[in-house]
Amino acid sequence: MKWIAAILTAAFLVVPAAALAGPSVVGSMQGWDPADPNYDLSLNGNGVWVLTKSLLAGFHEYKVTETDAWDGNDFPGANQSFTLAGDDDVTWYVNLGATVGVKEGDEFVFHSPNPPIMAGDFQSELGGIDWDPFDTVNTVMTDTNGDDVWEFTAVIAPGGDYQGKVVLNNNWDQSTGDNVSFSSDGTSPITFTYDMATNTTAVSTQVVTQQDVTVTFHLCLSDTTVTSGAVCVTGNQPPITVWGNGVPMEADCPSVSPGLYSVDVLFPAGSDPFVEYKYRKDDCETWEDGGNRSFNIDDSGSTMELELDGWSYIEPDCPPCSSPVENATWGVIKALYR
Repeated sequence: MKWIAAILTAAFLVVPAAALAGPSVVGSMQGWDPADPNYDLSLNGNGVWVLTKSLLAGFHEYKVTETDAWDGNDFPGANQSFTLAGDDDVTWYVNLGATVGVKEGDEFVFHSPNPPIMAGDFQSELGGIDWDPFDTVNTVMTDTNGDDVWEFTAVIAPGGDYQGKVVLNNNWDQSTGDNVSFSSDGTSPITFTYDMATNTTAVSTQVVTQQDVTVTFHLCLSDTTVTSGAVCVTGNQPPITVWGNGVPMEADCPSVSPGLYSVDVLFPAGSDPFVEYKYRKDDCETWEDGGNRSFNIDDSGSTMELELDGWSYIEPDCPPCSSPVENATWGVIKALYR
């Protein structure tokens, strides 16, 4: 009976090929074989199916199949194509829609040689042609942090109302949804984002600084405020450590005004102009009392100097370094009791 058991075991180990095969890229580069496991897609941590292959120079065509057979579950309707000038790696990015394995019309694909383009009636304002799906110079999108959210930022002038839409593979074979409408003030950068995992496009018109600005912070520790170590400034933006320990400040002139500190901090172009901040002392461990301080970066120039702050909002009484101590408020009070 051992031979019967062997047959039964073998029977239970047989798995249909379709169950083993995953969605795949099928094309001229692999003989249009939908059952080729070397071209199966893998789901990444961003919710996008991907495949990277090293290809020879030349013209390549492909489609995506959700199964391992030509059973109607392939997309897009027209073959997609690209040409490589030399041997290179190519990555396919695929959204398989709500139901993996079944073509429902909510699937999308693009390849790395032709990243998404933000087309619209504003392209001529940027030096291109309106609604041009081939504009790889003026409105091509990028994904610098690898999160599969592709972005493009530009100042669109003159101001006005515009429309746009993301184009995949430099053609209109696939729809990425309705046109998105937005307004431009002619001076503020506008950021377009395309989320491949959800096939959605968003427009942000957040105002950001247009040039690098070095901001100088000034702090006065009163006679009654002591510190056991470094004094720092921290706040809501990366240049001031996003509410971390902070940026250490320097004592401006300890022999003349021992409580006076300052530091220059560079806020790069593209920063949020609204800055919140506070001070810390005792080697940047102790927070000052009171609410957050704030200011708006003035990017009309490359430098900006804030007024003198007093620790925990105590009225600052530190004499300036440029003035003799005896002529300053602190020095005058001391002189009265000599």
